[in-house]
Amino acid sequence: MPHLFTPFFQLPIWFGKLRISLCFSFLILLFSCGGGGGATSPPAVNPQPTPPAPAEPVPAPPSVPVTYFLSPDLSVDPTLPSKNSTEYQSAAEAVRFLQQATFGANAGQIQHLMDVGQEAWIDEQIASPQNQHLLMLDERFVELGLIPAPQVEDDTDGYYRDLQRSDVWWEVALWGKDQLRQRVAFALSQIFVISNVSDVLYNDTRGIANYQDLLATHAFGNYRDLLKAVTLNPMMGEYLSMVRNEKADPDRNIRPDENYAREVMQLFSIGLVELELDGSVRLDQNNQPIATYNQTRIKELARVFTGFNFATVTNWWDWINSGESEVLPMKSFAAYHDSQEKQLLNGQILSAGQSPEQDIDNAIDNLFNHANVAPFICQQLIQRLITSNPSPAYVARIATIFNDNGQGERGDMAAVIKGILLDDEARYGYSNQPDTFGKLKEPILMMAQIWRAFHAEGVKVKNPDGSLSRERIRFHGSGRETGQRPYGSFSVFNFYRPDFQPPGEIKESGLIAPEFQILTESSIIAKTNFLSTAIYYRDNNEDDWLAQGIGYDWDTVAPKLNLQTEFSLASEPVKLLDRLNLLLFAGQLPNELYQELLSYLLSLPRSNSYEQKLLVFEALYMLTAAPEFSVQR
Repeated sequence: MPHLFTPFFQLPIWFGKLRISLCFSFLILLFSCGGGGGATSPPAVNPQPTPPAPAEPVPAPPSVPVTYFLSPDLSVDPTLPSKNSTEYQSAAEAVRFLQQATFGANAGQIQHLMDVGQEAWIDEQIASPQNQHLLMLDERFVELGLIPAPQVEDDTDGYYRDLQRSDVWWEVALWGKDQLRQRVAFALSQIFVISNVSDVLYNDTRGIANYQDLLATHAFGNYRDLLKAVTLNPMMGEYLSMVRNEKADPDRNIRPDENYAREVMQLFSIGLVELELDGSVRLDQNNQPIATYNQTRIKELARVFTGFNFATVTNWWDWINSGESEVLPMKSFAAYHDSQEKQLLNGQILSAGQSPEQDIDNAIDNLFNHANVAPFICQQLIQRLITSNPSPAYVARIATIFNDNGQGERGDMAAVIKGILLDDEARYGYSNQPDTFGKLKEPILMMAQIWRAFHAEGVKVKNPDGSLSRERIRFHGSGRETGQRPYGSFSVFNFYRPDFQPPGEIKESGLIAPEFQILTESSIIAKTNFLSTAIYYRDNNEDDWLAQGIGYDWDTVAPKLNLQTEFSLASEPVKLLDRLNLLLFAGQLPNELYQELLSYLLSLPRSNSYEQKLLVFEALYMLTAAPEFSVQR
């Protein structure tokens, strides 16, 4: 079999550390499997944690139909261009574009993008109807006999409910047609972070689904509206303790909570230091960074965010609220709001006597109009979608669009996203800046890319009453298996910081690599092992040993793959490898690795359908376990 300890294949300079780590994990994996390249029998499902039992199902209203669910795209793939075709480079560019703009490409989408062009495709996506996580989740609760929004929160079924929310998230990511909107929402969820790792949001399943919808709704709207919607969202109110934040009362030793005031500046709008339009740090006369705010400004802004509580409470200190409190914007209680004069950034004064809503609007405007917002936010969006180290000129071009979309509008997210994707650096950076362009794929995107490429189908779940559900994408355990779970970061600072520099060659070169912050030897090994489970014998032609349904409390089962096209090419390994190279690597598989893999595939028996199936599993596993697959370029 080919080894993956091949020389440095002209990958970005920061890739050396990744390659060494992944090669180390691959060696351990081979030893742990006895060498040889994978399983020879259906793999066991990974052990599941023991969750609390779900609450007794409550009979659902019989008149409520279950109508809103997604299904995988099972259309026959068109034939991709061969390496010698005049359309090959266009197809490769389409794959690169779709890796940046979606959760992954498949052959049909590649062909469609080639047919309509990139700008028209973006316009299609902006106009595409939004998939609603909360609506899908509520209908799923009804289907399971649960009350979607119970009047009293029940801790005993929190885990069971969150499994359903996770299923919906993955099904939208893999099967939804509003790919660009959902991919941008995923990027925004790593800027406006909430997480149910925190105990405070553990049972707020509907609230998190609604928060995802909020980000997706505003993905192509205006950033000011997004900032205000996040500010008044009860999930953010709970996560960063703005809910029930009240004005100062010296007699009761109460002071306004500063948590949200600090993070809305540091993380959601302007950052810690003043920036030039291109994202570079502004320096004072002593050659030191200029702080954007100080503790006084935090205290002043914290007074703005007083007097807000859940929308469903009648009295300020009501602690029993309805199930809708998770999804409705917080409402104000004027008696608990600090209505005195306040001084915000850039010397702006908020007059005394304003209502809570007026103060909020003025404060949002104050932040939104700060010069830092455009470079601070645009650079992070470029990092999440395109490349870890955008050039200052790239950042400046997108920040300019943020400041004015050409029609006098500031903060137009649709224009910003279109600018990011169509910029010359996004399109040609892989060839013009080969040493610095690209990014490490975060685990969620890596797995989604595989599953979308091969039209992943879900698995049925055996419900507590013994009935079988529709097919689900059950990957709630992605944090354990790959090192990352949607809405599962351990702090408001996301899974990784946007300026993270791993020690060694990357840091010494003055580069950043945010996703490396969650790349550890243990996570690499876990992820590589899970790839084996996700590929071998998980094709949809296999007699599915899980056809009778998985347990309702299982948190992870790899979906089934549609590999008919790949099986049809198994007798011709050159054609198979060429297809996978284009589909998964945008044709960028280094030649030396390509030749080694081809030599190995040619050495495998392939005289019958079983041997050909194993050959496809081997090819797919070795390619996706290779370090080159971990990099988006």
